[in-house]
Amino acid sequence: MKNSGFKFNPIMLALAVAIAATGCSDDDDNNDAPSPGNGETSSYRARATQMVEQMSVSEKLDVVSGPGSDQPINLTHDVSGAAGYINGVVNDNLNIPAVKLADGPAGLRINPTREGDSNTYYATAWPIGSVLASTWDKQLVEQVGEGQGNEGLEYGIDILLAPGMNIQRNPLNGRNFEYYSEDPILSGKMGTAMVNGMQSQGVAATIKHFVANVSETDRYYVDDIVEPRAMREIYLRGFQLAITNAHPLSLMTSFNKVNGTYVNERYDMLRSILRDEWGYEGLVMSDWYAGNIFAMNPLVPADPDAAVKQQMAGNNLLQPGNAKESLQQAYDAGTLTDDALDQNVIDILTQVQQTPTYRGYEYTNQPDLDSHAALARQVAAEGTILLKNTDTTLPITSGASLATFGVNQVNLYKGGTGSGDVNSAYAVNLLDGLSQQYQLNAELVDYYQRYFEENQYEEEVFFNTIIKCDDPMVSDNSDLMALVEDAAQHNDAAVISFGRQAGEADDRDSGRGDYLLSDSELDMVQQVSQAFHAQGKKVIVVLNVNGVIDTSEWATDVDAILLPYMGGQESGNAVADVLSGEVNPSGKLAQTMPLSYDDVPSSSTFEGLDTDSDGVIDETHMNEGIYVGYRYYTSFDVDVAYPFGYGLSYTTFDYGQPTIVENTLSTD
Repeated sequence: MKNSGFKFNPIMLALAVAIAATGCSDDDDNNDAPSPGNGETSSYRARATQMVEQMSVSEKLDVVSGPGSDQPINLTHDVSGAAGYINGVVNDNLNIPAVKLADGPAGLRINPTREGDSNTYYATAWPIGSVLASTWDKQLVEQVGEGQGNEGLEYGIDILLAPGMNIQRNPLNGRNFEYYSEDPILSGKMGTAMVNGMQSQGVAATIKHFVANVSETDRYYVDDIVEPRAMREIYLRGFQLAITNAHPLSLMTSFNKVNGTYVNERYDMLRSILRDEWGYEGLVMSDWYAGNIFAMNPLVPADPDAAVKQQMAGNNLLQPGNAKESLQQAYDAGTLTDDALDQNVIDILTQVQQTPTYRGYEYTNQPDLDSHAALARQVAAEGTILLKNTDTTLPITSGASLATFGVNQVNLYKGGTGSGDVNSAYAVNLLDGLSQQYQLNAELVDYYQRYFEENQYEEEVFFNTIIKCDDPMVSDNSDLMALVEDAAQHNDAAVISFGRQAGEADDRDSGRGDYLLSDSELDMVQQVSQAFHAQGKKVIVVLNVNGVIDTSEWATDVDAILLPYMGGQESGNAVADVLSGEVNPSGKLAQTMPLSYDDVPSSSTFEGLDTDSDGVIDETHMNEGIYVGYRYYTSFDVDVAYPFGYGLSYTTFDYGQPTIVENTLSTD
């Protein structure tokens, strides 16, 4: 269906992203405000080299192999819910404490409760990466990084496993919510801002997942077939920008292979490009259980040489570990050399010295959660995208009477699943947010609350329990149909909300109930729109989604469409702020919304190929090359629903006649 024909000029990208820079102190004696990561590591590296000279082979192997389920060596204090550790060293000459790592793509992920402790340790659930990128505001994203860094610092975490910087190659990637954009420049700018913010607080940032990690299906084994130009221009470029402009202390390699070899076994990626070309001086760690050290699928046997391959390639740290015995055997056999082992330990200890734990920072367990919540609300609102607003349907004056439809108004998705989940103190759903500014139809509110309580179900996805509930079919429900008709008579407008959840280890699908609306959701749109339009009243749709969904099938039925994605713990308040006009929607799409999923350049290759018919996806052929996202749609003149960079506003803008203020060109 070709109904909108939106086109986009890529020059918008250059106009929208400004240059920003922040500085970091290299004073490692300042326990009040440690500031690692300014790119000046020579003194730390010299000390690390001296440390290695005073370590046994066994101690070196402990450092390069995380402790896994074992007690970390020289753990001075623990943080419940930490994702992992780097072992410390204790001998007659050295006392290097273990450091703690925690997940953090959408906020710090630690346990809120601890055994024998009546206190709670909540963290802020920030808006997801797609929302941050939609602000196109590096200063604002850096403030979010500062907030996340503050929480890591005060809760005793040393290294945050964030931000995620992979390219949103396809709308169905379940982990798109952690990432920023289909565009590598925008991704690099946002990642730079986040790293600068985090590391200004003294904790290390970890950019991930390096590289071309663009799907979750069979992620431990899939081989991404990528041509060199696309690898350089699309998949490596964002990482390069963040490394050269923000100097992240840590980088995490991805699960996948690239062109036949696991990324964490590729010397060309980890040494030749990352260090020799880009000058990266941080530590490189594997993702958890990556590189086929362990057989994550019984159909794919483990590689007994996987651990030493990673070490020889320059993957400094194997997580979660449990590889020491294998590495010791490789060392004894001479396949793990002293030079490679020493270099990996030096790379790790260079960064360990810059962590809060090593520097003796006395954490408080009292981050500034109140100010972070206020910032989260601001960012969620500013990243909200107004896709459609016929006849100035929005804003709706505070105090108006609204009829709210859809179980998502009760069952908010504040963020995605997996390592990107956050244990926050609360999450404001749409119902609670709107009720602060509007009069809501009490009968509808009661109906959907009861319906949700009676029909919700649990779904287990990668160590997360997701609460789901399918919307009722309005046309088959006489009681609900009567409520719709009555609301159209007595309420000022209708607000319909839809939700989509996805996350780590689980890609989405292109069918109904996911990329497409379900039959009951389509029915809701049709029945509500018919009833309200018959009364001359407006219908607004709010999309609380992990990634983009189809709108072309139903957009003409409604008057306004708002895309807040997943706005974190303040989602409901932020949506209400935008609907009421308290905040002018200024979000701009960081990813294209196609007219049809079939129009996506990677639609035919995203699922990958099972080349040996063993039930495991073996290869993904990224045949579109550099033509990812808007590069494809603009180059091949393909109409889209909403283009990259698109977003409406409650105001209008005019451009006057440009004049030359200064001419720096010379004819000499």
